[in-house]
Amino acid sequence: MIKVCGMRDIENINHLQELDIDFMGIIRYSKSKRFVDDSQKEKVAQQTMNKGTVGVYVNESLENILKDFIPLQLDVIQLHGDEDSAFAKALLEIDIKIFKAFQITENFDFNSLKEWEELAAQYVGKLFFLFDTATPNYGGSGKKFNWSILDSYKGEVPFLLSGGISNKDAYAIKEFKHKMFLGVDLNSKFETEPGVKNIEEIKTFIEKLRK
Repeated sequence: MIKVCGMRDIENINHLQELDIDFMGIIRYSKSKRFVDDSQKEKVAQQTMNKGTVGVYVNESLENILKDFIPLQLDVIQLHGDEDSAFAKALLEIDIKIFKAFQITENFDFNSLKEWEELAAQYVGKLFFLFDTATPNYGGSGKKFNWSILDSYKGEVPFLLSGGISNKDAYAIKEFKHKMFLGVDLNSKFETEPGVKNIEEIKTFIEKLRK
């Protein structure tokens, strides 16, 4: 699975939709460099999305998330902050899929995910993890964490790999082995500026990865 996050420019979105990706992310977190504000949201809402669309939120209210759901044609909600499993359950109860992000440090305790794993077992195929590089700004650092840390993850919830992935990592990703590895989340390393992706670079990456 390939997810491209931080989309905002309409022309860029339309070009990305021509590529062999699975999801694109729209960031609705005001402190992000790739924030889609309400006026931009209206423009995005006018587009026909032919890929899965992910709304990315950081410690947002349930009410505001639900306001975006229909206009942005969201298929998945990405919870990228400090949300607890009860908050996620409220979304799952109304049949919304979730990517839950966790910030991975050198000494990350995977036992802390137990309640999330239990929730995923209740909603099979609805809740997935996203492992990102730890940063005070909840992602977007452009830095990789040490992927070998994930050897300690023995859970049964599939995950996306995120954090500083670039074109140079395609072959390493092909060699990355973990039974729960679902795919990758691409962002800043494929940008010409925040919120604008280099389509040719993503196309090259996909070709390397799919080969």
